[in-house]
Amino acid sequence: MRAYSYSRYSSEMQRQGGSIDRQQTLARNWCEEHNVELAEAFADEAVSGFHGDNLATGALSMFIARVKTGEIERGSYLLLENLDRLTRLSAWEASGLLQDLVKLGIVVITLRPEMRFDHTSDALDLLKAILHMDNAHKESARKSELGEREWAKRFARARENKHHIGNRVSNWLTLVRPDGRYYVNEHAFAVGRIFELCLQGLGSTAISQALNAEGYRTFNKGKRWGTTAVLSILQNRAAIGELAPKDGGEPIQGYFTPVVDVATFDAAQAKITERRTGKITKQSAEFNIWQKLVYCGVCGSRMHIIQRTKFRYLTCANRRYGQCEGAKNVRLDESEDVFLLMLRELHALHFVLPDPKRISQELTAAEGRLQAEQKKHAVWVRKVEDHPEVEAYHDLVVKGNAQVKAMKSEVERLTMELAGSSDKLTLAETRTKIDMADVDTRRRANAFLHRLGVRVYIADGYLVLQRDEARAMFAVDKNRVGCLGLEGKPGEIPDLDAANSIAKGVKTLLAKSGGGFVYRGDLTTPNGRGTRRNTSQRDIG
Repeated sequence: MRAYSYSRYSSEMQRQGGSIDRQQTLARNWCEEHNVELAEAFADEAVSGFHGDNLATGALSMFIARVKTGEIERGSYLLLENLDRLTRLSAWEASGLLQDLVKLGIVVITLRPEMRFDHTSDALDLLKAILHMDNAHKESARKSELGEREWAKRFARARENKHHIGNRVSNWLTLVRPDGRYYVNEHAFAVGRIFELCLQGLGSTAISQALNAEGYRTFNKGKRWGTTAVLSILQNRAAIGELAPKDGGEPIQGYFTPVVDVATFDAAQAKITERRTGKITKQSAEFNIWQKLVYCGVCGSRMHIIQRTKFRYLTCANRRYGQCEGAKNVRLDESEDVFLLMLRELHALHFVLPDPKRISQELTAAEGRLQAEQKKHAVWVRKVEDHPEVEAYHDLVVKGNAQVKAMKSEVERLTMELAGSSDKLTLAETRTKIDMADVDTRRRANAFLHRLGVRVYIADGYLVLQRDEARAMFAVDKNRVGCLGLEGKPGEIPDLDAANSIAKGVKTLLAKSGGGFVYRGDLTTPNGRGTRRNTSQRDIG
């Protein structure tokens, strides 16, 4: 059976300590002692257990989601330093969470003190857990109340004479004593760059990748920028010099030194809102890659997924209710092959394929870290040779061996990834590069096409529109996929007859030897049918 560790600490003030390392070391020691494989370590850094943030959006929520989907097997161990790390909610809510985990088949192990909770636990075990979690909740509530009183005093002074509120402010600000004023530090350059990239149209993922590639230091011990940090900065009004008190009072203008002006900040918020219109939030393990993109070419209604015996299909929503007679079902696996080809036709493959430039930069950095670690390791080897009686030197050599091995694996992985990335891929090669079973990949690709303004109308073929222009026609014939690029003027969208006529032309070319210039590849799963002919007439636009 496999084990998973969960570690957590609550506040930014604890970030400089070794809390996560200590908790994970305890978990590793337990696994070694009990001969259990430690499959993965989950951690929430600076995430509240008192307010349940870790259960709502943190690593704990991801663990539970993976248990529910079956990715993490029943009977697996969840290792905690103590029940405080799991949650500091009220005893009623906390005990419910513990019981829910056990009902999902998880064996919960606490290491300090060592306790076990599973389907064999009795009432006494549950009572011990409730008492422990109740004490933890009451302690957190007491600290929270004291903290609220202290912060209320600080905010009152800040409103009265702009007195400083202490060091717990945004990372690009530094409190300078004794004058008690805040000044921007070197991190302000990263903040400015984040807003600059946002206004260029980049999303949080692309911005974090750019920051990592350009070498901007993170604000904490983390080695890489992530999307959460980027979004947090973009939405933090301290960037325009504003203090937003946590007591619910009016913001204090001009309290900090601004990094960007108000116009830039407002423009960034508009960009974030604009991108969210295409964001898909469904968390299903089988994410519909066509969601809100595909429409019936006959009646114009949206198409949805249905199950028919062995296969799944895209079907017209109106047809399900007898209101669209001309529509036909389309095999979902066929449509997903067309989807991949559509990404390539719209020059959007880069969004889901590895970026060669980024990989090259990561490889260079990894090689540098490996060389540095090898030099350090060589020093400890010489120390052992000179002083074999010192046990600490032997331990450092063993630790160094492990680090060098891990870094070599990282260099090898990046080297292979770099060698495998290309913008010129066949459909078969594209399938091997893009993991269509990965939920995040499917969600990203779908959201990206939304932002491009893509719509697809299915009749005899797949008519691809981008905003108000017809871009391409895909058609399937005898398990072969063809594509014809369209260069219509804005607003000139083919009606149903015209679209079917174009699709028929693509199929005629596909029937020729080699498939002509329209051939793009063969279906993953042959079905011998392709899209069907429809007879009704209606404007597709």
